[in-house]
Amino acid sequence: MTLLSICQDAADEIGISRPSSIIGNTDTEAQKLLRYTNKIGNRLMKKVDWQALRVEKTFTALNQEAQTGIIPADFDRFVPETFWDRTNQFLISGPISSTEWNSMKGIRNSLGRKFIYRGGIVSVYPIFSGGQNVAFEYITSYWAETSGGTAKARFTLDTDVARIDEELITQGVVYAYLMGEGLPYQKAEQDFKEHFETLLDNDQPDSGVMMSGDIFGGGRHFTGEPGSESGGVSGDSVGSFWNDQSGLWDD
Repeated sequence: MTLLSICQDAADEIGISRPSSIIGNTDTEAQKLLRYTNKIGNRLMKKVDWQALRVEKTFTALNQEAQTGIIPADFDRFVPETFWDRTNQFLISGPISSTEWNSMKGIRNSLGRKFIYRGGIVSVYPIFSGGQNVAFEYITSYWAETSGGTAKARFTLDTDVARIDEELITQGVVYAYLMGEGLPYQKAEQDFKEHFETLLDNDQPDSGVMMSGDIFGGGRHFTGEPGSESGGVSGDSVGSFWNDQSGLWDD
């Protein structure tokens, strides 16, 4: 499916005129569909660590706190528990809070290395000796791509495709449009929710570590330690996500 076909399918389900084009179309309904489609794609990228959006970054450690120049242009957030010194096979915990960072700088650190992310720079303490092979996974903000495979952060061409499930985006557009226009949206909400949960169950491994449950719960706790529950999203977490509709749709 492309941007155009997503919007056409959404228009068919909503019951509005099917657009023949989206980008550059001055029709109000086509412009609304474009806005909702990009909003849904971006929100789905932000809410879940989809496997399709996971990217590995490797770099050679510097003999200093600030590991400059390692954050890619498409970086959105770290995948928890993936920051490793592969040379010495040590987990580097984080990102930690500013409070914890400043506290650990004043004491002898016997708990291994940790990192903080601030000002677009990763800083690690204790300092590397330099030359270690280090890697981490992150979620790319480029959830869309051209038909030729060039990744991008939003749809800008009718022929663009999504790296997130396109049927989910279509259902999200229907739900968002109906709710935004003050029309009955309960059936669309239920369809979107069921498809979302099915995709999430299939996409997220039950690895026994903190994953998307922390995101749905309202905060990430990337301490580098396994969580008390298995990975995925609990029933309560899913419920809180859907109850907070403004968190998904509002700017």
